[in-house]
Amino acid sequence: MYRGDAARTGVAGASRPPEEFLPWGALCPGPVLAAPAVASGMVVVVDAFGLLTARNAISGVLHWRYAPEPRTPPRTVVTAAPVIHQGTVHFVSPEGGGRLLSLDLESGDVRWSRYTGVATAAPAAAGGLVFACAEGPRVCALSVEDGSEVWATELGGYRSDERDLIVEVLRGGGQPVFFGSSPAVCRDGVYLVGPDGALYALAATDGSVRWKRELNFSVRTSCAVDQDRVYASDPTGVLHVLDAHDGRTLWTRDTGVGAGDVVPVVSEGQVYVAGRAVSAGTPQLTSGAILAYDAATGAHKWSRPTGSWVATPPAAGEGRVYLATRGSVLDAAELCALAATDGRVLWRRPVDHRSGHPTDVRWDGVRAAPTVHDGVLYLGLPDRTLRALDAATGIASFRFLRRRALRRARPVGMRRNRFTAGIRPALRVLLLVALCVAVGGALGATSWWLAVSAGAAPLLMAAAQGASRGLFMLGVRAQQRGAYRSAALAFALTHAAQLLTPPGLRSATHRVRTLGNLTVSVGQSGAFGLWKSLAAAHRYAASALARRSPGQETGLLRAQSYAMTAQGFTVFHESGRIDGTREAASYAARAVDLYRTVDAFSGRHRGEAEQANRLYLALAVPD
Repeated sequence: MYRGDAARTGVAGASRPPEEFLPWGALCPGPVLAAPAVASGMVVVVDAFGLLTARNAISGVLHWRYAPEPRTPPRTVVTAAPVIHQGTVHFVSPEGGGRLLSLDLESGDVRWSRYTGVATAAPAAAGGLVFACAEGPRVCALSVEDGSEVWATELGGYRSDERDLIVEVLRGGGQPVFFGSSPAVCRDGVYLVGPDGALYALAATDGSVRWKRELNFSVRTSCAVDQDRVYASDPTGVLHVLDAHDGRTLWTRDTGVGAGDVVPVVSEGQVYVAGRAVSAGTPQLTSGAILAYDAATGAHKWSRPTGSWVATPPAAGEGRVYLATRGSVLDAAELCALAATDGRVLWRRPVDHRSGHPTDVRWDGVRAAPTVHDGVLYLGLPDRTLRALDAATGIASFRFLRRRALRRARPVGMRRNRFTAGIRPALRVLLLVALCVAVGGALGATSWWLAVSAGAAPLLMAAAQGASRGLFMLGVRAQQRGAYRSAALAFALTHAAQLLTPPGLRSATHRVRTLGNLTVSVGQSGAFGLWKSLAAAHRYAASALARRSPGQETGLLRAQSYAMTAQGFTVFHESGRIDGTREAASYAARAVDLYRTVDAFSGRHRGEAEQANRLYLALAVPD
């Protein structure tokens, strides 16, 4: 169900995935701008052109695909999420100007179709009825079985500003946003924002209007209902909490972020609001924030800024909040998990917010809300991918071979058999042997077995670390041109001596530390271009290790990698080589955040954590 349930509370499922789940990724026909729907072991996602895809939720194997006829023009964008109810998939298709379709979940066969004229609002399903917005404007309730209309209610007309906008868009040949509020169904009530900006409460049985509150909401605003309370945010950033029975205001809070189109999330006694905060001095620089309030009293619990603004509602449950930022020209998009108690970061990973189209930016930005079901997080991206991640750790996998296997309908994401599990390590060993031979020849080895033995001996790990640093510093003292050659040889020597070590956490952390030491040595030489590449490789290696083996030790390595990068940018900035103040401040802030995540300020690494914090304060608050 879109937003967790028909009440749109955004509640997520279990925090641990099934034992047989392995993270997977799959290609969709087009950019994904709507949240996936998960139920009965199936995940269903619709792309921007109205093509619906159903896959196995655990393995990612393709089951069926539905394409509208005729193919929708590219200017028509689908942002309404599908809904699964009683073994059927209900979604709004752009074909014919907007139709509500009901498909069988197992086979993908169309059960019934009904014209609505609205392609921007997700339907809701509960109690054998499908509630959808239709032209008029009106709200109608249809039977799940055959699509027959049970009741329909006319709503107020459009506001003057919205009417002028629709006329202007139609003249330009674009797609107008007609009535984009998605209904929220709780018990025997249906709640939604009408085209006049008022919040309506209808009876689910006959569609009669119980109450109406004119609070000047956006026509694209949706609300959430929980514990006889209705939660909705207006474009000015004010969170309204109303009584579900009579519509009276229980409490309001000025959140300070524009969250008019983002649905509040209610879970475990707290309400979460995420949105957009635009800088008054520089309008093109945008950021966002997420705030948590007590659902009963409105007391502020915590707040956390985000690097990029938020355009999708988060998901919450099991003591966690999952949030995806949209991304912009200046900032990358991120997917993160926060602790519901204090908002601290549990894990964070970047996601691709580019569509790949060189000129059309309509598809750029993460606009599909994350969906969490049975410990698996599903996220659709504008680069035409659907990701399935481990919600507990944020571990993801998206490789070309896995993508190719999905296209050929092979089981992917399940446990590997013993035959495959034995072949892959053998091929990896052969590849590493060949690599060691090549490295040995470059270093002047007389025979290939000397190179292999040097690369495979774990006892030479410490010696390789010292030798690589000494080799590079020797080249620095000799001449600048020799520094680059010595760096390449040192890098090859270090990794050739460690790639064949036993695949354990200890050897992996040693490799990351070795790469970090080499990065520091390159920075001391003054070779900025080479240092920048090695620093990026060091951060990537530390982040990959932290994702594979989450824990305090790997988290500390990741914090150290960002702190070293911040210090390097500071050194090069002070030497007059570059203008690295902004980069140093950004990496220092990330390092301090990671140090706090692993509680380094109270442990034996307190000194380096405080040093990173002092660097951040010096850069963020200059004298």
